[in-house]
Amino acid sequence: MNNRMLPEELRKQILEFLREHKEGSLATCLGDIPRSSPVLYFLGEDMDIYIISAGGEKFKAIAENPNVCLLVNTDYINYRQIKGVQIFGIATTSLDNANLLEEAKKHYPDAYQLDYEKDNIKIIKIRPREIVYLDSLGDGDRTKQILKNQNVILKEDNRLIYH
Repeated sequence: MNNRMLPEELRKQILEFLREHKEGSLATCLGDIPRSSPVLYFLGEDMDIYIISAGGEKFKAIAENPNVCLLVNTDYINYRQIKGVQIFGIATTSLDNANLLEEAKKHYPDAYQLDYEKDNIKIIKIRPREIVYLDSLGDGDRTKQILKNQNVILKEDNRLIYH
């Protein structure tokens, strides 16, 4: 059973998980058509997420609706055996904020690459509003811990748990 973590403990678990991975799926919505795009990401300050991209429809979607969701997870074994985070947040892009490239360079491991590619890349920055953490590996307990406004909300799954 997943016991409720204190906010700092949950934040630490989320950051550790995000540092262990580098790819995810970014969900956006253009009009009433949702889309999901595979992306590589890296962390900034205060749990901000940066994504480097060549462009695409996701930029039009963010311009119209900045609410996004980034999913980062382990391999999907089955619906009872998965670990991951869903980051719900507000996105901005370098199309609207030219300073995002410079900001991203402060956190990217190879800032030289960003300088070299600056004419060909665009940046997306996500400011998290709510982060859902799930670790059902092992016992299959799908209790979700949600970090929102420095509080932890527990969303328990009442289904049968593996033992």
